[in-house]
Amino acid sequence: MNKQAHWGVWLALAIACSSPLAAIAQDDASPPPQKLERILAQQQELKRDLDAGKTDGLTTRQVNAIRKAQVDVFAVTEGKTTLDQLSMDDKVRLENALERINAEVKNTRAGYDEKQVCWRERASGTTMKVTRCGTEAEKREAREGARDYLDRPKVCGDRCG
Repeated sequence: MNKQAHWGVWLALAIACSSPLAAIAQDDASPPPQKLERILAQQQELKRDLDAGKTDGLTTRQVNAIRKAQVDVFAVTEGKTTLDQLSMDDKVRLENALERINAEVKNTRAGYDEKQVCWRERASGTTMKVTRCGTEAEKREAREGARDYLDRPKVCGDRCG
């Protein structure tokens, strides 16, 4: 198998692994136990490929970003045998790490913007945390919208009725 096709296989595996995890983050379904084993096996194989220097088409920065994301994957899953054993925060962290790996393997700005991410935030007026998921572009838009709202003048001026 040529090296381009090799990375194509990894891209397909990363997408296949991240899609079921998005549903898991919403607590809708209980995944089969082998999913975590499959994720870890794929990440171990990718790590071996990176260690062996099979990085055609990837920059040093991208390889380092993949390695950093893999540290998160292995730290979150250490000692776990199923995805059910992960807390909601750990599921979010795992999902985000897999998406970072996927975006780096895709190697495009569009891939980065389309990357699905989840984050935990407090609901307004409560101490409860909620999980929100969306693309990296949607997360950036929400953050910028909040900044714009906070930067608006706090006095109504001539627009007061």
